Amino acid sequence: MRDVVKAVIYKDHKYLLQLRDNDSAISYPNTWSFFGGEADKGENFENALKRELEEELSWRPDEYFPLGKSQNKKTNCNITYYLIHCEAPEGSLVLGEGQAMDWFTLEEILTLSNTTWGVKNIISKSARHFDSS
Repeated sequence: MRDVVKAVIYKDHKYLLQLRDNDSAISYPNTWSFFGGEADKGENFENALKRELEEELSWRPDEYFPLGKSQNKKTNCNITYYLIHCEAPEGSLVLGEGQAMDWFTLEEILTLSNTTWGVKNIISKSARHFDSS
């Protein structure tokens, strides 16, 4: 199993998602997903998350919090999710991978037909986290 890290990035009751490249060589092409990726061999998850966000958004968050783990047998991945509040100024995030990025409310995400595995479940879980705080 490969170890993957994903960032559940939120700001003002919206979540940032990446539209993956439309490339049949990657898993879940042309779908909305969390930013993140595979941890290199021997790399701890927090460092992998920082590296991936630097590559994909030219951004390093100050804080991130473990949100949960899941296993995707289709892609042979153990996925660790981190909740991150985006305090970056508007327009400062630079898309480095994928076709597009956009902010979505929970309701908008739940109506998307093209999301990667686990997105809707994890977003719902993070929304419950906010409701309980």
